[in-house]
Amino acid sequence: MDWTFGLGIGLLVWIAFVFDLFGFVARDELLLRGLMLVASGFYLVYYFFVAGSPLWDALATNGALAGVNLAMIFVVIAERTTFTMSRETRDIYAHFPLFTPGQFRRLLKAAEDVRMRAPREVTRQGAPVERVWFLLAGSAEIEKDGHRARLDPGHFIGEMGFLSQRPASATVTLSLGARALAWDVALLARLLERKPALRVALGAQFNLDLVEKLARARPGDAPV
Repeated sequence: MDWTFGLGIGLLVWIAFVFDLFGFVARDELLLRGLMLVASGFYLVYYFFVAGSPLWDALATNGALAGVNLAMIFVVIAERTTFTMSRETRDIYAHFPLFTPGQFRRLLKAAEDVRMRAPREVTRQGAPVERVWFLLAGSAEIEKDGHRARLDPGHFIGEMGFLSQRPASATVTLSLGARALAWDVALLARLLERKPALRVALGAQFNLDLVEKLARARPGDAPV
């Protein structure tokens, strides 16, 4: 092998090392994986040319690692963008500004999309809250201690009972034709236990929703 060629091939290892080094100190996961992928590319070229014939074992193992890393890069991009969401899903996501796209996908996956073919009572004052609801379309009637109020789309129902683990503070009935997302409280609690960042985001979203409800409330109205 020509010594200049050998020197050039050996330089690939050092170039790969530099990319690895910057990757290890990078705090952003996408940048880290991108740098490591570039380093893998240099290593693959090195293993192909360094000996009299390609080092297939090294090429196979490093190629597999590079492939996994590339797949994870696409996962990270999907977590951070709405690129893979349908238009309808993006419209729903607009109601959840405190969530990352990835967090929203996990929350949406755990929900049931319910369309009301008849008025339906979803919480009853004094009864345990079995589901947390988010009203997407239509309206809901709130009744508490003889007072009635209307709830418009874009708000949660039953979140106060879920957070406090206390009975519902009001009776809420969804109107005919209403559409809502519903989460079983036990399943939602387990999901939030496994995903602390999701728990923080949902708690912040609940707080924002409560502030908006209170801002629009009239005397006698109460959060649900």
